[in-house]
Amino acid sequence: MFSISRTSVNVSQPNPPDTMSRHFIMGGMPELINTRLDPIASSGQVSGHLHSIFGGSNFGPTYDYDNLTKSDCTTAPLSIDASNYWVSPLFYHDPNNGSFTIIPATMNVYYFMRPGKNETIVAPPAGLRMVAGDPTRTSFDPNSFADQAISYMCLDPNSSHAGDPSWAERNNFFQQQCPGGLRMQVFFPQCWDGENLDSSDHKSHMAYPVENYNGGSCPSTHPVHIFGIFFEYTAQTGNFPYHGPGTWVLSTGDTIGYNFHGDFVMGWTEQGRQVLQETADTCGDLQGNLQTCPPLKAVADVSPQGGCIYPGQVVQEDIGDNNFISALPGCNPVWDGTGTKPPCPSEETTPSVGSIQVPLLDGWSPIGCIAEAENGRALAGAAYVDTTNMTQNNCAIFCASQNFKYAGVEWSQECYCGNDFSNGASSIPGAVTECNMPCKGDPYQSCGGSQRLNLIVNTGATPSSTDSTSPYSPSDGISPSQTVTAFADEGMSPTSTESLVSTTSDSLVKFSASTSTSSSSPTSSAAIGTKRRAILQFETQRMKRVYVLHR
Repeated sequence: MFSISRTSVNVSQPNPPDTMSRHFIMGGMPELINTRLDPIASSGQVSGHLHSIFGGSNFGPTYDYDNLTKSDCTTAPLSIDASNYWVSPLFYHDPNNGSFTIIPATMNVYYFMRPGKNETIVAPPAGLRMVAGDPTRTSFDPNSFADQAISYMCLDPNSSHAGDPSWAERNNFFQQQCPGGLRMQVFFPQCWDGENLDSSDHKSHMAYPVENYNGGSCPSTHPVHIFGIFFEYTAQTGNFPYHGPGTWVLSTGDTIGYNFHGDFVMGWTEQGRQVLQETADTCGDLQGNLQTCPPLKAVADVSPQGGCIYPGQVVQEDIGDNNFISALPGCNPVWDGTGTKPPCPSEETTPSVGSIQVPLLDGWSPIGCIAEAENGRALAGAAYVDTTNMTQNNCAIFCASQNFKYAGVEWSQECYCGNDFSNGASSIPGAVTECNMPCKGDPYQSCGGSQRLNLIVNTGATPSSTDSTSPYSPSDGISPSQTVTAFADEGMSPTSTESLVSTTSDSLVKFSASTSTSSSSPTSSAAIGTKRRAILQFETQRMKRVYVLHR
């Protein structure tokens, strides 16, 4: 158990209600990726600690504004915002064996308009980069706006806890369970020097207002008042047992919360910057609602429905995003966040950076995202469903084993095969964003969408149908009379010309770095799989049962 001295300090009072109401919220953003990359502080290198990244899909070790605004998708609710927003995520620390796992979280991003006297709000300049908070901070200065800008709220949906100081907003972690989540908050400086898009410390080109960290007049050195950007990163702590100080650990190893920080890279498109400026010029009492501001309302439904699948580079290491790991990624031993950070227990070997995408099998090439036929299936030769392990490669292996040229994946879990296109369908690809559903066997690979197929073609040698990597083999000897009903959830019954296969697996490989059997551990009842390691296993596992339906 850790012995941590904690104090609660009241932060400065926010601006009056008339300026507080001038903001909009992009709420409920899912993460794009967790990885040890930071194109601001560690451009082109492996960062010292893990980050949770939100926003545009063209995130990577290094990039510029033009590249970022060409992102295929974004986790923001407005497609004209390809900005990247990231924070240091929160880990759960298992007291029984010292292992760690990332606590799932979502992000709300606020854009405030809080000018000082005789000031106007302007849209952030294209390509602006800035940091709020400090991953090396070990104390709290109540007179520092930069320190006040980092705060925490303990959420409880069952009670308001009004007037209870142990539940009041504070600058460090709470000493009780937060059943509705621990909300980790970052307010960025909103005064720009008007010249530099970045600085050597990633902070000097920006400043907090003179009166307050969250609004007011800008200093003469930084006269341009941009939108005030505010993060609410809510970690679902209520899903993990609280065992006192040390339960929650930032990716830096800090158990008190002083190291929390946020980063922002401006990626609003040119149209997006115009919308922001129109919002600042014409919209008053938004109360957070995009729909109450005409410029925002006009683009609020532009973002494609569904997920945004990250296609880029990651640090090749186990990060504990779906399993328990024995140590935090990087040189980050656990400590109480004060004093001198302890040294690494051993010398770290820097992992490599590589693509998160599992490449297609030899001989297969992508065509793109095509529309399903209106009166039947585009590929009507054969099909199978796999609610656990579906990937483009597993679909390709099955289709090749049935001597089909084309393979297409849809609805995350459905595979279709054919040698030509049926029912008036075409192989001409459409927008890649319409195939926005992650594969059941690989969350970082697209497996189609609603009435959309990720189409691939066999341009080389056909894999052997009895190869050990195939999910289907004639040698399994499954009778065609064994049937299964599929696609009922989507209301899309197979056509009479299809051959439908549904697979199940007795050999799903799962992993756990945790050896704990304590009932207090979230993994004690079942092993939690390591995503990327399991993906590679999925690509090389034969399914144990296959059901074939000829109709």
